Amino acid sequence: MSLLVIDALNIIRRIHEAIPTPDSAEKVADTVKSSLSSFKRALKAHNPTHAVAVFDFGGRTWKHALFDGYQAHRKPMPQHLRDGLLTIKQELQAQGLHWIAIEGIEADDAIAALVEKWCQHSAERAVILSTDKDFLQLLNDQVCVYDHFKGAWRDEAYVLEKFGVKPSQIGDLLALMGDAADGIPGVDKVGSKTAATLLRINGTLERVLSNADKVAGQVGVNLRKGIEIARLSRQLVSFKTDTPLGLTWKMLTQNNEAPAE
Repeated sequence: MSLLVIDALNIIRRIHEAIPTPDSAEKVADTVKSSLSSFKRALKAHNPTHAVAVFDFGGRTWKHALFDGYQAHRKPMPQHLRDGLLTIKQELQAQGLHWIAIEGIEADDAIAALVEKWCQHSAERAVILSTDKDFLQLLNDQVCVYDHFKGAWRDEAYVLEKFGVKPSQIGDLLALMGDAADGIPGVDKVGSKTAATLLRINGTLERVLSNADKVAGQVGVNLRKGIEIARLSRQLVSFKTDTPLGLTWKMLTQNNEAPAE
């Protein structure tokens, strides 16, 4: 028994951006075809007993309410592609892959909630199909992250090598360094290497902040100035997992197999 959770727009956007032609109905048609092929390939490769594709609902979420600058500079989805999503969703449903989009939360929140509920329901593996680094903070012995495009597992060794911290510290790392793509401010002029060093010394964001007066130079000055921004940023990279998803495990069952109790 296993669960496959597909970060649908992560896959679709990556495919759309990789097609080297201007936005058009033809480009979207290619995107739709390639995306559906990717979903099929993922289901075949991972052979889950349960699977779901998770989309963003769109509009404002609790993170926008928390911070006006959240995703403020993100380019809107091209209208042609937005129109093509309906076709993808219809095809997925016809192929037996359930999809969801929950109003008021991001796909990231719904994915984290699904994985959390799965771990409460089963001791078997949950796989998140995404290249989004935010999901690395969910990694553990049961929860895995898979890069569909590189055909590679993103495990603890990968996180340590790339970011210099443990998966459990990724949220704190992102809070310190910020994330320009999502408009998460972080602490001024604290990059990934400095953030990782601070976390290796202190362990957690709160310990970094409580020891800010012991940090010398400009980094120390910026830390002391940025305590509240760091805490806000930590909220912005966290997941809201208490929103009802309106799902049962039976709805996500693949190949008409009854889910184990």
